Amino acid sequence: LLIVLTGVLLTACGGGSGGNSSGANTPDASSDVSQPPTAKPILASQEHNPTMQDLVIPDGFNYDPVKTGSLDVDISGFSSQRAHLSLYKQYQEESSGHYKADYQSKVVSVPLDSGKAKFDFNMSDSQKSLLVEIWFYDGTDPIRRVISPNDQTFTY
Repeated sequence: LLIVLTGVLLTACGGGSGGNSSGANTPDASSDVSQPPTAKPILASQEHNPTMQDLVIPDGFNYDPVKTGSLDVDISGFSSQRAHLSLYKQYQEESSGHYKADYQSKVVSVPLDSGKAKFDFNMSDSQKSLLVEIWFYDGTDPIRRVISPNDQTFTY
């Protein structure tokens, strides 16, 4: 029985190297197999690895991305009543033309004394604009104005 099964298996598999077998085509040992091209080694003397001494940094270059700003606010010509100022990095302009602050981006929050305040703050050196928002305790509509980070005074 074992001989019969072995014979059936060999017949089903093609069993040999006959020219008309329906088995998978396998390349003969005599066929050409192309070899991958050999890579030329790069000599260490040909390659230049930069060092810290090779770097050129312009005079006055600052690695610190944080910039200090200063703002002197005076709205006493408009109102000297009790008020509070907040400065924001992010905001949106609504279709009505009014600005809406992103309250998560508050940079500083200070009270105004007789309509005046002076303070310093930190911001990113890539900051393009800031929103000043002044709220009045009596319910008067707030003052909102966009300023440049380079502005040092705010008068209303």
